[in-house]
Amino acid sequence: MSFLRLLLAVAALCSGGLCEVVQSFKEVSSCQTFFYLGQEPLGLASASTARICQRLQGRYYYATLYHRTARVPVYSAYVLEKSTTSRPDISSNNWYLEPMLAGVPRQDMLQPSHSALQSDVSSVTESQAVNDDYRNSGLTRGHVNPSQHHSSESQISTFTYTNMAPQYSELNSGSWNQYESFLRDNILPACSQAHVLSGVILSGLSPSQGKWLRDRVNVPTFFWSAFCCVQGNGGLHTEGRLGRNMAPFDVVTKTVPELETILSKEYGGAVSLFQGGCQ
Repeated sequence: MSFLRLLLAVAALCSGGLCEVVQSFKEVSSCQTFFYLGQEPLGLASASTARICQRLQGRYYYATLYHRTARVPVYSAYVLEKSTTSRPDISSNNWYLEPMLAGVPRQDMLQPSHSALQSDVSSVTESQAVNDDYRNSGLTRGHVNPSQHHSSESQISTFTYTNMAPQYSELNSGSWNQYESFLRDNILPACSQAHVLSGVILSGLSPSQGKWLRDRVNVPTFFWSAFCCVQGNGGLHTEGRLGRNMAPFDVVTKTVPELETILSKEYGGAVSLFQGGCQ
């Protein structure tokens, strides 16, 4: 299929709102609901990012701002759910890929072995991180949007390489995991709904800057997270965390304005995470 025909096929799919890679999250109403008051963060998108409404088997589960050059998510936006099952047992060889990042006209994320991807292996591999990037790297495949923050129906959707960033095991299974468990066990019960943004701070914008896996996938210097908890009485509670992806692998509590200031310096523009500051 020619590139022009690919673009036309993708456009045809997106015309009905059944698309993963979008120009605006507002194009897909189900995707917009992952953000507090339907408003995506300001100041984090760039010419190098793609907006993905993560869809599996016809259902949207969360939203991702994906950095095409760094091949990691800048952030994931989701609604915190009660986790009802243990982590799914799925081999990293079978973690999902996003065909539409490569212009392959498929509506859902697909496993690498899917027949629809076989004729476009090289373009799909070029468009995003894959299993080979992480293999024998000494770093883990760190969920930016953790599976433990989702119900049994949603967990499997987090096992896609557009939701992964290289993370040292000391942070992944240590202090960052403790924070993720704190959100699930301590914050969620007090909320009628909790909107979460979880992302990374890149160590560089090209392989000549910072740390990279195979000159393809950026190793972030920090992981960050912020939540906006809508309480049953209508009150709001918001807070953030910053986790260092290097020794001593500490996780520090930040107010949302403090976190926005840090992200603004890193991304070169004013960053606003929640509409009205979740105030």
